Amino acid sequence: MNGALFFGSLFGLGALIALTGQPHGRPRRSLKSRLESLSPENKPAEHAPRAPVFHTKLFEEVLRPALERVGTAVATITSRTGFNLVETSARLRMTGDEGGLPLFLGQKIASGFIGLALLPVASSMVTTLPRSPWLSIGMGFAGFFAPDLRLRSKSEIRRLELREGMARFADLLALSVSAGLGLESAIDEALRASTGGFFEEFRRYLREARLSNESSSSALARLGDDFQLHDAEPLATALATAESQGIPVMQVLRAQARAIREKRRLELIEGGERAQVRMVLPVGLLILPAFFVVVLYPAAVQLLQITAK
Repeated sequence: MNGALFFGSLFGLGALIALTGQPHGRPRRSLKSRLESLSPENKPAEHAPRAPVFHTKLFEEVLRPALERVGTAVATITSRTGFNLVETSARLRMTGDEGGLPLFLGQKIASGFIGLALLPVASSMVTTLPRSPWLSIGMGFAGFFAPDLRLRSKSEIRRLELREGMARFADLLALSVSAGLGLESAIDEALRASTGGFFEEFRRYLREARLSNESSSSALARLGDDFQLHDAEPLATALATAESQGIPVMQVLRAQARAIREKRRLELIEGGERAQVRMVLPVGLLILPAFFVVVLYPAAVQLLQITAK
């Protein structure tokens, strides 16, 4: 009976994969969507094929749609209950996540379910393992919140990379302007002369802005809003002022680059001071007891020898 269920499920899964891989029977794109894809006002990324998330084709074709459906349902429920997922969406955009919010929420649900079921499944195979419902619930919560911790860490690293690239861009832009180039030519030269996360993202935003007949300052301001770069707002304001009034911006750009670096330096100093405070706990719990044992053990042995005589 178990063998029939196993092989029947295996046959059904293989048939599903074979059917979904066929070109016939798929819903065709509407005429409206095909005409909109030919319009120059639309962004190129809107109609581009989505990038794969899983390395295995089986997971990409079978598991990803299921996770996205679960994530869409969770996002609908959370939006109706008042929970705000805007910050999570911003972090996903910042890290360059290809799946989006529904897939991320589906992965969280799947990770929590795996953590919840891991201990009971392992206990059924190895009888010596403990069977504690509270431990299973704790592992489920850990699996549910682990993707958030990883996403937060990756987004902070990405934000620091973008801020450092923005300071370098301001310096290159000031040098290009001081060499006699116009503002638009100086922006193109600065983007051409360097590589990095900020330069790649700004090239993309600038290309979309020029297709929509928008200014470079609006592209930089939109980049700062999407990636939560607060230092981009004064730089975008300086570029907008220069574009509208034609005033020299070399000193302003250099001042902005110095301000960004000074803010980063103060953050590093503050982080070092917090690290010193956090080091008190492991020193007090691990190093000092071992030090006292090493120092007091010989004296205790000698004292015991003297009292034994």
